[in-house]
Amino acid sequence: MEWKNLLSTERLGAGSADSAHRSVFNQDYGRVLYSSAFRRLQDKTQVFPLGRNDYVRTRLTHSLEVSNVGRGLAIELQDIVERKEGAGIPLLSGMGDIVSTACLAHDIGNPPFGHSGETAIESAVRELTGQTGYTFEGNAQGFRLLTRICDPIKDSGLNLTCATLGAFTKYPCTLDTVDKAIYKKFGINASELDVFEVVAEKCGLPQLKPGVWVRHPLAYMMEAADDISYLIADLEDAFLSKIITFDETVEQLFKLAHFSAEAQNKVMTEKNRLDAEAGVRYARAIAVGRCIKAAAKTLDEHYADIMSGCFRKSLMKHSPYAKEYEEVSDFSVQQIYSHESVIKVEVTGFNVIKKLMELYLQWVDEPDSPLSKKIACILHADKAKLNDSDYRFAHVIDYVSGMTDSYALKTYTDLFGCVPMV
Repeated sequence: MEWKNLLSTERLGAGSADSAHRSVFNQDYGRVLYSSAFRRLQDKTQVFPLGRNDYVRTRLTHSLEVSNVGRGLAIELQDIVERKEGAGIPLLSGMGDIVSTACLAHDIGNPPFGHSGETAIESAVRELTGQTGYTFEGNAQGFRLLTRICDPIKDSGLNLTCATLGAFTKYPCTLDTVDKAIYKKFGINASELDVFEVVAEKCGLPQLKPGVWVRHPLAYMMEAADDISYLIADLEDAFLSKIITFDETVEQLFKLAHFSAEAQNKVMTEKNRLDAEAGVRYARAIAVGRCIKAAAKTLDEHYADIMSGCFRKSLMKHSPYAKEYEEVSDFSVQQIYSHESVIKVEVTGFNVIKKLMELYLQWVDEPDSPLSKKIACILHADKAKLNDSDYRFAHVIDYVSGMTDSYALKTYTDLFGCVPMV
């Protein structure tokens, strides 16, 4: 792969006006930042119940943090590329905007209530439509939003550059072509395959096998930024939510970032024990910075494999901190993600989303029934496409997955006249 192709400025839809002050990649950042789908992330659960306190992260604040870490990784990569391939590569300075935008959008396709919402959508579709192999994937829904349905510019979604779309696509394959030996998930719905084929062509992404492409190198930056951000932030949020103690929190942060004895002592001072939040903030900041350096070291060491499409693991799981990263991940699974407050949100979310899907899918199967005609009004369906069953199905998925947590709960209460039970 070559950077002259990987940094493609081409857009798939209508062009945009040139700007003397902003690059096309910076314009991409603005388009995602100001999009309606991105704004809705402010009311989508990251891990902990929204409203538990004022400090825990939502999907929106998480995405902003990932974007910041991604930009830092892109700066590290730019230095690596210039050292290995020489200065003067056109548009190389745009890496920061490309990765930052991809990171900003990385969760944009996630439904309300996170993975529980995904499971509920899948369960309802499989039970009620007979599509036993159906899988809802937030990454693929995100690509659909960016390229088709989010604030569409002439039916091209946000009409982002091919470089940004390539960097966004963590799993460049469809459900029908996914190979678990290469990618654990799929990142493209069949309905958007034609769009990604153009992105792959413009960016010069080769195929590993029919329907499975090599990742854009900048997609590794986005993945690493997410891996670093969520694991560390979830520790901090769990502490703020009183799920884990100060000592447990800093122990995991020390482990994750190879804190020196001097750095540990600075966190564990009497002052920081009295103001535990300040101590955790300091430890978190150090951990993020050191994980960025660890991911950058992996980038440097495996640059040739990444550029040839041979690299398979995530940067953090192949970094000098790989063992500690897995240990902290295991701790989070056992002590944080299994906590009662987190499980209650997941159960509530599953019940809400599945019940709404069961109602709305009636419109897909029996569009002419009196109830279905009312559902079509509720869903603001396109009257010109009501006879298209594929449109009806896709519209239900788009509508439900685009809901915020609060809107899903309100809709459930409005339609069924009760509060969902855990």
